[in-house]
Amino acid sequence: MKIAIIGLGLIGSSIAKAIKGHATIVGIDKDRSTIGYALDDGVILKGGDGLSLVSGCEMVVIALPVGSIVKVSQRLLPYMDKGTVLTDTGSTKAEIVRSLSTMWPWFIGSHPMTGKETSGYALSDINIFKDTVSIITPTPTSKESCIKKVKMLWELCGASTISMKPEEHDEIMSKASHLPHLLSFVFMHLVKEEKFPLSLIGKGFRDFTRIAGSDPVMWRDIFMANRHNILPLIDNYIRELSKVKSYIKEERTDKLEETLREYSKTRRSLDEHKG
Repeated sequence: MKIAIIGLGLIGSSIAKAIKGHATIVGIDKDRSTIGYALDDGVILKGGDGLSLVSGCEMVVIALPVGSIVKVSQRLLPYMDKGTVLTDTGSTKAEIVRSLSTMWPWFIGSHPMTGKETSGYALSDINIFKDTVSIITPTPTSKESCIKKVKMLWELCGASTISMKPEEHDEIMSKASHLPHLLSFVFMHLVKEEKFPLSLIGKGFRDFTRIAGSDPVMWRDIFMANRHNILPLIDNYIRELSKVKSYIKEERTDKLEETLREYSKTRRSLDEHKG
């Protein structure tokens, strides 16, 4: 199988490394030095910055920030052969699936549940998908043969797959990933303004803020694309934080302890469920 991967950042190049030997891989990236590294490393067989390189490929994977996926696809489709399976790696799905399913009947949305707070070809990892889950978001009109090929792609990478509706995916991700990232980003404002003594920063601080080092462009696009799910969660968080603030301000130690105990119990239940 000949597969084109558009975007050789962390995810795109990790896919290329994971499926090397199972497919002929064409890499497309606007950064010519990245293409050079991938060619030198033998990660891709052919590469460049022109979208016409997808011609003759049986599958195309778009591994770009969610704000670029539809735009690039519109420029890409004229070069694709009829029947070529198109998929993406975006962290939001509803808008992307709604747009591309009407533009290309052989499109299947997908989202690998993995990543790092750092990005770029140099950080790519052949094992990043191993023992993870990739979500596939087909529509009622999706072709079964296309779904099978996208599932096969992620299985070759070492991931298992589950299917869900695009809207369901975005709602779940807003809680499981998007809001936590947003809170971590925003907390860095306090770090800057309050001039934290770096020598006293502990493990808890680093755990909470680690994901704030993620790619701002990628997360800007995610927050905007999934804003209808994220905005109500922000309001809920503010209300809950205001409640805790009032307990502290009014010295209501009993209510504060009770609330913290509820939070702690919920967190421990996550580990119990995992076990």
